[in-house]
Amino acid sequence: MRGGTENISGIVGLAKAFELANERMEQRRQHISALRQYFIEQLREQLEDIQFNGDYDGDSLYTVLSVSFPQSPKSVLLLLNLDIMGISASGGSACSSGAETGSHVLAAIGANPERKTIRFSFSHHNTVEEIDQVIAKLKTVVTTKQLVS
Repeated sequence: MRGGTENISGIVGLAKAFELANERMEQRRQHISALRQYFIEQLREQLEDIQFNGDYDGDSLYTVLSVSFPQSPKSVLLLLNLDIMGISASGGSACSSGAETGSHVLAAIGANPERKTIRFSFSHHNTVEEIDQVIAKLKTVVTTKQLVS
């Protein structure tokens, strides 16, 4: 394709992708919101001293949940252990991933800097069974004495 030539097939494909995404958006939002709420309920029931950051049950992004775990020798390696167990999650806040210093976003919403914060993301591809697996693995990581160190 020459420079300056419109990519008509790409434009049509993008328009179709938008159309399909828009058709299913509300159904997907409801599914993702239900999964996130189920995850919150399971964390509360099965793990002690869990805190949620931000307005998690109000005006917040339904695809992400920021969870703070109690400080312990294991919490430093919590994210690494989850990764080894096949759980994809992120540490801190999105705008400070990988940073050695604390997140200004977490500080602004009042998160305790002494606690380990993990961000879990949800998609329309996720299932309740996957949430149950994550909860089971989190329980193992948080309660087991022998973990990667």
